[in-house]
Amino acid sequence: MLTRQEQTTLRTRSAASRHDKGTVIVAEGAATRQVTIIRSGWAKATVIKADRPVLLRLYGPGELIGISTALTGTAPAETVTVTCYELHAMSLPARSFADFLRRAPNASTALHRLQQWRLEEADRLRTIRDYPTAAQRLAGLLIELCRPENDPIYHDDGSISVPTSEASLSQQDLGTWIGDSRKTVVRALSDLHEMGVTRSLLPRHVNIIAPGRLRAFAEAADAGRPTSY
Repeated sequence: MLTRQEQTTLRTRSAASRHDKGTVIVAEGAATRQVTIIRSGWAKATVIKADRPVLLRLYGPGELIGISTALTGTAPAETVTVTCYELHAMSLPARSFADFLRRAPNASTALHRLQQWRLEEADRLRTIRDYPTAAQRLAGLLIELCRPENDPIYHDDGSISVPTSEASLSQQDLGTWIGDSRKTVVRALSDLHEMGVTRSLLPRHVNIIAPGRLRAFAEAADAGRPTSY
């Protein structure tokens, strides 16, 4: 969404960085003066609720971390941790990023769109957590991960791989995302597998072999219709 000149200006202001798996880019409540833009790789955002981390969202290629500091000067309300083998990013001081926004109209528009998308995503996830069964909640989450902005992998056979593998998300992570335990997620994955809509190739990899049926299953739950497929 940026012009070539704006992209060049942003790169000039930034420094390349590489972060290994497990690196904390920003910590909840801790002061930070950097904005990080992910070039490749994945990170997860968590908050502490009832003394345990709760997964809020994934950050993937093209997304920005530390925006609250740049725009409001407030400390981050989340902890962002690298989940892939290594994450490549560009980082720049918050003041420099704020100045860039003032000088680049397209950048301000792009940031507004990103923030709006995040708000809409949060609303959808809250709705998913109200689905009556774990299988329906997990189906809704997998459909959410299939959205183009989450960089799913489309295969020639029509199946879709969602970024649970690339982001190294565990079954526990998926559970905290939808308000369920790891054991419940395991049972829900088994239910979806028996329905013939998904398959687990690796512990951290979910392949959706019937995207249309999975979407129908999730949308039926959203509309309160029967969900036997």
